[in-house]
Amino acid sequence: MTPTSVRPVVVERLSVQRSGRTVLDDVSFQLDHGVTALVGANGTGKSTLLRVLATLLPVGSGHAALAGHEVSTRRGAAAARSVLGYLSQDPQHSGHLTVREAVEYAAWLKAVPRRSRRARVAATLTDLDLTSVASTRLSVLSGGTRRRAHLAQAVVHEPPVLLLDEPTTGLDPDHRAEFQGFLSRLAQGRTVVLCTHLSEDIDVVADRVIALADGRIRFDGTPAELAALGAEPVDAAADATSWAIERGLRHLGRS
Repeated sequence: MTPTSVRPVVVERLSVQRSGRTVLDDVSFQLDHGVTALVGANGTGKSTLLRVLATLLPVGSGHAALAGHEVSTRRGAAAARSVLGYLSQDPQHSGHLTVREAVEYAAWLKAVPRRSRRARVAATLTDLDLTSVASTRLSVLSGGTRRRAHLAQAVVHEPPVLLLDEPTTGLDPDHRAEFQGFLSRLAQGRTVVLCTHLSEDIDVVADRVIALADGRIRFDGTPAELAALGAEPVDAAADATSWAIERGLRHLGRS
């Protein structure tokens, strides 16, 4: 296990207020490698937490650090940005750019050295199966392929921490399964925080689940432990684990 001082993600007693309302209230956790699903109903603070870690929102009180870089200070936030990749729920894109141009631009923004930039872009396009559409403009891609292009922009600089806000929302089942496969591959040797409301995402890609309610952590454990909260006999033809996870989430919402 990584020493505490340099764990990929450390959050201690984090509280955030927005518009006079407490959105996060005394939240603490530490993450090592693997995929952590951040779940909860709308308004429970999960997107706020992700945006704080991405250095897009200020820390109210407490402590949050990525790879030892405290995100509440200007110097720490700048250093944290070099080790993180962030994919928002509704990423903006310049439709006139091709996939390759968009990924090259992201590589430049993330200070990938010029001597290795072309090779890094090419490798990222290959990893995410985007080579065949590298010369296609973003504006004409399907939703699933465009989402992969945005993911390529987030990982082209090989960040050890990846923050994803509802990356599979709106995708059809085939594209969702494809995207989940890419996430599983990208998570090898990396810390991924996945904000999602889909039990299927939790079942397929998550190693750990943190559930928020009213700005506080209500559950922190494995998908199997969450599924156990909702365990009951199900139709043998159904996906038992995903259904149990869904019931577990509902159980948390009622408790």
